[in-house]
Amino acid sequence: MRFSIVTPSLNQGRYLAECLDSVVSQDIETEHWVIDGGSMDETLSILRSRPDARWISEPDRGQSDAINKGLQRVTGDILGYLCADDFLEPGVLSRIAEIFAANPAADFVYGDGYFLESDSGWKRLKRAGAFSIERLRRGNFLLQPAVFWRRRVYERHGGFDTSLQYCMDHEYWLRTCGDTVWHYFAEPLASCRLHADAKTSRALALAWAEAVGMQARYGIHGRPAWDALWMRVAGARYYTLKRRVFALIGRLRK
Repeated sequence: MRFSIVTPSLNQGRYLAECLDSVVSQDIETEHWVIDGGSMDETLSILRSRPDARWISEPDRGQSDAINKGLQRVTGDILGYLCADDFLEPGVLSRIAEIFAANPAADFVYGDGYFLESDSGWKRLKRAGAFSIERLRRGNFLLQPAVFWRRRVYERHGGFDTSLQYCMDHEYWLRTCGDTVWHYFAEPLASCRLHADAKTSRALALAWAEAVGMQARYGIHGRPAWDALWMRVAGARYYTLKRRVFALIGRLRK
């Protein structure tokens, strides 16, 4: 069983090495493609310094387009994507492979993860919990870098929606969940870094507004609109303050 991981990348060079190391250090064969959108920071020098790295750097139409470019190139049995500022926890892919092998009907395996507060070192555990379509329709409870799926899902449902720049993962889970089997593995699989330079952090109101239209396609109304209104009025300032406070707490915990 072979894993293929796609990393969409744009000007996140300060975090990229940790992302690359987290994949190459796994104890199972893993194909890793970095699809860079034309970074102007240290990203390319990092990639060029690694002879075994697989990557391209060229303009794209956003993160979803970059992920799809990677998925078109990979050859593995199990797929996933890992943003350049996130990273896998040690030794997780071999355990995920065991779960897929023991559960041939499972299309997705997902788990818990951590939120890493900026560069503070504070990792807050996020429990995903048991899967249900009803839960997914109420909100995206899945931590994206801790979700993996079989190639047959991609072959049946295709790639990510390139019209979406923020909620493409939630849309993919909603689009595929009707005819797929999900298996929950209650261990931390990946860490998601929360920081001011993250794409979603820079455009929280836009991200939530995009989610309103996306969820409406699936007949989900009401709460997404209220959430987007809150984010436009005060939520972005609240979350920015929260990130700063949590990063400070993380530094004080050292």
